[in-house]
Amino acid sequence: MIMDINLLRSLVTVASLAAFLGIVWWAYGPARKERFERDALLPFGDHEEDDAASAGPSPLPPLPRGEGKWTAGNGLSAISRMNDRKRP
Repeated sequence: MIMDINLLRSLVTVASLAAFLGIVWWAYGPARKERFERDALLPFGDHEEDDAASAGPSPLPPLPRGEGKWTAGNGLSAISRMNDRKRP
């Protein structure tokens, strides 16, 4: 059997399809559904206790006075105000 470029292309295509289907099976398998649903909610969790325990400075600028938590509204406006201060 002579291996030409078309046979090689076919083998790579079949191997790629098998890898893709394996990743889809792994991602959507019922054994991992609960973990992925729990992990999907991580950005919305309350991590104040984690902030106190973390070492090092926060990558976020401090909140403006009177605002208790970072949200899309106050976080983006605080970052834009911080960027405005950097400009000469």
